[in-house]
Amino acid sequence: MNNDLTIDTLSFKLAYSDKTGSKRVDTSRGPTLPTTMSVAHQVVKDSKSSLQARRSVLRFDRTQTVDSTAGIISDISAYVVVQVPLGASVLSSDVLAAVQHLISTLQEDDSGLDLMDEIFVNQEQ
Repeated sequence: MNNDLTIDTLSFKLAYSDKTGSKRVDTSRGPTLPTTMSVAHQVVKDSKSSLQARRSVLRFDRTQTVDSTAGIISDISAYVVVQVPLGASVLSSDVLAAVQHLISTLQEDDSGLDLMDEIFVNQEQ
């Protein structure tokens, strides 16, 4: 993956990348209101199968002013966790298909259902 990434007009600059993961930050709304992108991976034991699995997380944290009078700042967080059993029988196409189902549910063009507002704003199930 490239050190710096442009996503939806935001320029995420690499802050760090090590064995624990990576962090990229966009400060286009100012240094006190950053948007942070994090990627991390870990090996875990699946509670259902007791097999080892790799858990990967892609996370965005968008810092917002919640109450400008009191100076309260908080984050809106959105993240995807993908857990894949470790083993030769797991195909990358299976992993990508599962992720594509998420994208198709949220995507707003002709190929998707455009359910972002319904799920995350209107709290529909």
